[in-house]
Amino acid sequence: MLAKFILSSLAALALVACAPPKDDIVIAGNSWLGATPFYAFEAVSPEQMPDRLRTVMLVSDVSVMRMLGNGGISGAFVTLDNALTANTLSGGDYCVAMVIDRSTGADAVVARPGWQPESGVPIRVGLEDSTIARYMLERWQNAAQLDGADVQPQVLLPTQHLAAMKTQSVDVIISYEPFITRLKQLNGRVLFDSRADDVDVLDVLIVRKEVFAAEPRQIIALREQVWPLILARMQEGEAAFWSALSQLSGLSADALSRTLAAIEFVPMERQEEALEQLITTAMPATINYLIANNVHDHVEPLSICEARQ
Repeated sequence: MLAKFILSSLAALALVACAPPKDDIVIAGNSWLGATPFYAFEAVSPEQMPDRLRTVMLVSDVSVMRMLGNGGISGAFVTLDNALTANTLSGGDYCVAMVIDRSTGADAVVARPGWQPESGVPIRVGLEDSTIARYMLERWQNAAQLDGADVQPQVLLPTQHLAAMKTQSVDVIISYEPFITRLKQLNGRVLFDSRADDVDVLDVLIVRKEVFAAEPRQIIALREQVWPLILARMQEGEAAFWSALSQLSGLSADALSRTLAAIEFVPMERQEEALEQLITTAMPATINYLIANNVHDHVEPLSICEARQ
């Protein structure tokens, strides 16, 4: 069943890469563990997914942002900074449908085994070409009192992180779960993570406004019907769902339990509160960060997806 899901996801990706979706509502994300429960649920219970709504797991942030930019997908599971970037570059085409989670240790800076900083020797830092990776780099530099001359960033896809650790081609890797757990299994050492007081990493579901206006029922069903089922299956350790989650993340059941504890999922009953906090607190702070760090000169704020009465 999982193999069928992976093949169908690849087929869906091939189709949406050619043209914007017309019939299916395609929601994509990267391999971040916080989004993986959506893929696992569809793999084991496709009949319980909203009509014509599909999820696709892509290899990286770059892939997801490219698909958002060319209109090849209807929406995405992304970090708040990426959500704001997609909305800004599109001229305000997106709205936020739900807050998925907050990272409480699931984003981290991991050192290779045996590495120690040496005076006068730059630190080779492997990281994805993404705003959130650069944000984590900056926060770690501040905490470790490093300046820009102390680090040599090297762009790596998440799928290259393990190989870079094994070959010691970098000293430190900035990554996220499930890759952090795999790096730790190679005796990587966490130097800094998203539990720090000055780190706030939120993941949200954004949807193209025209898609939500035309198909609000499916998006609302994903949030209000499917999401509670997903959280219940995680809580109960339902066998088929847990097996799919394990296969998609590459983590054992025991490792999954420990790793998921570093992600604070936002349940359905807290969505209204979480969305309000997003709009009033997290989003203004993220906009300020994006402008202050010259990611954008201007940032287009997100609105909440609301069905017309």
